[in-house]
Amino acid sequence: MGRGDSKAALTIRVIVGAYLLYIDYQIFGDVMAREGVSRYVMLAIMAVFAVVGVLLIIMSIRSLAGGNYDETGYSGLQEDEEQTVPDPHEETGDDTETFKR
Repeated sequence: MGRGDSKAALTIRVIVGAYLLYIDYQIFGDVMAREGVSRYVMLAIMAVFAVVGVLLIIMSIRSLAGGNYDETGYSGLQEDEEQTVPDPHEETGDDTETFKR
């Protein structure tokens, strides 16, 4: 979760992480009622969901709290980078114009 992530993207990641933890909570009772190998497989899957959910929440909140996000909401070109686009008025695709952002 680098500097290119927008505030909205980080907020959505927090929500997704919370939803993964909610799913774990909801299926816990069903998993405990199972017996045999399927119980242990489901517990392993629940552990993965929980770890991913917690990591998403912690990393996103840390980025949000530290202000480590892109405030413009655009994570494409930097201000000093150039982008080359084809000229729409020309039939041949070889000629391009360079625009500075």
